[in-house]
Amino acid sequence: MTTRQEKIIQISFFITVTMFFIQLIGGFITNSLAILSDAWHLSTDILALFLSWFAIRQTRKPANETHTYGYHRFGSLAALINGLTLIAVSLFIAYQSITRLIHPAHVHSTGMIGLAIIGFLATLLITLILKNDTENINVKSAFLHFLGDVLSYFSIIIGGILIYFTDVYWIDPILSGIFALVILRNAWEVTREASLILLEAVPGKLSIPRIKERLLIESEIVKVLDLHVWGLSNEHISLSTHLAIRNMEFQQTGTLIHRIEEILYEEFGIAHTTIQFHVESQEINSTIRSVPNIH
Repeated sequence: MTTRQEKIIQISFFITVTMFFIQLIGGFITNSLAILSDAWHLSTDILALFLSWFAIRQTRKPANETHTYGYHRFGSLAALINGLTLIAVSLFIAYQSITRLIHPAHVHSTGMIGLAIIGFLATLLITLILKNDTENINVKSAFLHFLGDVLSYFSIIIGGILIYFTDVYWIDPILSGIFALVILRNAWEVTREASLILLEAVPGKLSIPRIKERLLIESEIVKVLDLHVWGLSNEHISLSTHLAIRNMEFQQTGTLIHRIEEILYEEFGIAHTTIQFHVESQEINSTIRSVPNIH
């Protein structure tokens, strides 16, 4: 992960900490559950950004004799923690919404609208900052946190206007309940994606049958056996396989290796591959270099 991404996370972190205190104090003053709910959600945003920053620092560490693949999984682990935290927060907000529906409370709509506008502008800025780096699951988990905030602040503004003109206070907990559902949906997406990486599942954008089919187009390859594809992160994909090939001179295997390397990298984005050739009763073990080197 780049230094640019780290700076983006740091800027977003300081904006979020400031917004958290503004929303928390304002939520108590206005007695708006929607504002208070979002303040507590901002606390998870702070945690998310801290974990993302920590993961960035860890993933930059080089591989060593203990961690031979490096520390790329830290990003997925941080995303998993972020996702689980979001799930817990969404359930808590849903519970609070139901309680407030049963026992309605007066809400200061003017303050609610003002705080929501400030929150909307701040989280929209952070969302736009993070948007261009969402291919990284670590940044994506933080982005989804703030996207949920943008949507919730917008709904709070609309709800505050309705409360101002109608004095119907149950609108506030209804908005909080909708907000909880939005958070839950985003949290599930991040948690699922991070879990699949940690469980070494085949990345969703790749297909084992499609990879086999493509390799078999090469005339020298007879069979594709024992094919494994997994991700160290959603950016660093690895592959290992056993290929049965037609009889050829040993020197020709170098050309074949290079061609397979290009196919896997350019067509499937797989940079780190380990391949074993099998020619009749002979075996040629070959570890293909990483393209580019991910360590």
